[in-house]
Amino acid sequence: MHGIRRIFSVGTAAFVLGAGLLAGSSGAAQAAASDCTGGAAGFTDIPDSLSGRGVAGAGALVIGNPHAVASWAMQTGNVGGRQMGWGVLSTGGADDWGPGVRAGVWMDVTNDDKVSWIQCGPFEVRSAGVRITTPAYPTSSSASRAFRVCAVLSSPGDTDGITCSPWW
Repeated sequence: MHGIRRIFSVGTAAFVLGAGLLAGSSGAAQAAASDCTGGAAGFTDIPDSLSGRGVAGAGALVIGNPHAVASWAMQTGNVGGRQMGWGVLSTGGADDWGPGVRAGVWMDVTNDDKVSWIQCGPFEVRSAGVRITTPAYPTSSSASRAFRVCAVLSSPGDTDGITCSPWW
């Protein structure tokens, strides 16, 4: 009986966590890649090859079933004459990427000191040796504007979970 109760409890916890992740925070105003591409919501599309200065955080994600590696970072730099910030995700080489693996990156931007924010993405990849960026958003000297970049790596058999940089 304890085994059934434990399975039910774990299943319920997974469902509640999943529902919370799908619904997002009440502060997230947007949650689709299309909401911030093509100049929407003040974002600027940038090439996936654009590199800037790393700020606020970066990390690596690793799963073992099947094996996959991805790295992510927040960067800033000059885009069209303006200082902007964006997220970057790079997937490992063919030897570091199994079938059914997916990785995603998104950027959250707040203009009211983290009371609410715009979620730009997620942008997803399903193959090895790929580098993608989120659209860029203007930086500001205002203390109320902040950015963070988040990433996830998963496969049918494993998930490294969602990880985010600190707000910058």
